[in-house]
Amino acid sequence: MFHNFINSFRKLPSHDPDNKVVSWHVFRTASEAEDYAEHIRLGEGQRTVGGMDADSVGKLWWVGVEVDDITRWGNPGAVNKHAE
Repeated sequence: MFHNFINSFRKLPSHDPDNKVVSWHVFRTASEAEDYAEHIRLGEGQRTVGGMDADSVGKLWWVGVEVDDITRWGNPGAVNKHAE
Protein backbone atom coordinates (compact mmCIF):
# COMPACT_ATOMS: atom_id res chain seq x y z
CA MET A 1 0.00 0.00 0.00
CA PHE A 2 1.40 3.37 -1.05
CA HIS A 3 -0.19 5.52 1.69
CA ASN A 4 0.08 3.88 5.12
CA PHE A 5 -1.99 6.61 6.85
CA ILE A 6 -5.16 5.50 5.03
CA ASN A 7 -5.55 2.46 7.28
CA SER A 8 -4.75 4.31 10.52
CA PHE A 9 -7.72 5.40 12.62
CA ARG A 10 -8.11 9.17 12.43
CA LYS A 11 -11.43 10.97 12.74
CA LEU A 12 -12.66 13.19 9.96
CA PRO A 13 -11.70 16.84 10.41
CA SER A 14 -14.03 18.50 12.89
CA HIS A 15 -15.31 21.87 14.02
CA ASP A 16 -12.07 22.50 15.92
CA PRO A 17 -10.79 25.97 14.98
CA ASP A 18 -7.21 24.65 15.25
CA ASN A 19 -7.90 22.24 12.41
CA LYS A 20 -5.37 22.86 9.65
CA VAL A 21 -6.93 20.53 7.08
CA VAL A 22 -8.10 22.83 4.29
CA SER A 23 -9.58 20.25 1.94
CA TRP A 24 -10.65 16.63 2.24
CA HIS A 25 -12.65 13.96 0.45
CA VAL A 26 -14.42 10.90 1.87
CA PHE A 27 -14.48 7.45 0.26
CA ARG A 28 -16.17 4.13 1.01
CA THR A 29 -13.17 2.00 0.00
CA ALA A 30 -9.50 2.26 0.90
CA SER A 31 -8.52 1.73 -2.74
CA GLU A 32 -10.51 4.80 -3.86
CA ALA A 33 -8.87 6.89 -1.13
CA GLU A 34 -5.44 5.63 -2.10
CA ASP A 35 -6.03 6.37 -5.79
CA TYR A 36 -7.11 9.91 -4.93
CA ALA A 37 -4.10 10.46 -2.63
CA GLU A 38 -1.68 9.50 -5.39
CA HIS A 39 -2.91 12.41 -7.52
CA ILE A 40 -2.64 15.21 -4.95
CA ARG A 41 -0.05 17.85 -5.81
CA LEU A 42 1.30 19.71 -2.80
CA GLY A 43 2.84 23.13 -2.34
CA GLU A 44 5.30 24.32 0.28
CA GLY A 45 4.05 23.78 3.83
CA GLN A 46 1.43 21.23 2.78
CA ARG A 47 1.15 17.50 3.40
CA THR A 48 -1.29 14.74 2.55
CA VAL A 49 -3.24 13.44 5.56
CA GLY A 50 -6.14 11.11 6.09
CA GLY A 51 -7.30 8.03 7.82
CA MET A 52 -10.05 5.58 8.52
CA ASP A 53 -13.24 6.42 10.42
CA ALA A 54 -16.85 5.23 10.46
CA ASP A 55 -20.36 6.62 10.31
CA SER A 56 -23.84 5.12 10.55
CA VAL A 57 -23.40 3.42 7.15
CA GLY A 58 -20.05 1.80 7.91
CA LYS A 59 -16.33 2.31 7.46
CA LEU A 60 -15.03 5.27 5.53
CA TRP A 61 -11.64 6.56 4.48
CA TRP A 62 -10.71 10.19 4.02
CA VAL A 63 -7.82 11.99 2.37
CA GLY A 64 -7.01 15.67 2.64
CA VAL A 65 -4.39 18.39 2.64
CA GLU A 66 -3.08 19.83 5.89
CA VAL A 67 -1.15 23.11 5.93
CA ASP A 68 1.51 24.40 8.32
CA ASP A 69 0.00 27.87 8.62
CA ILE A 70 -3.75 28.29 8.12
CA THR A 71 -3.44 32.09 8.25
CA ARG A 72 -1.49 32.06 4.97
CA TRP A 73 -4.75 30.88 3.39
CA GLY A 74 -6.64 33.98 4.55
CA ASN A 75 -9.89 33.48 6.43
CA PRO A 76 -9.88 29.91 7.83
CA GLY A 77 -13.68 29.74 7.43
CA ALA A 78 -13.33 30.35 3.71
CA VAL A 79 -11.15 27.30 3.08
CA ASN A 80 -12.30 25.09 5.94
CA LYS A 81 -16.05 25.31 6.37
CA HIS A 82 -15.74 23.75 9.84
CA ALA A 83 -13.53 26.54 11.22
CA GLU A 84 -15.20 29.25 13.25
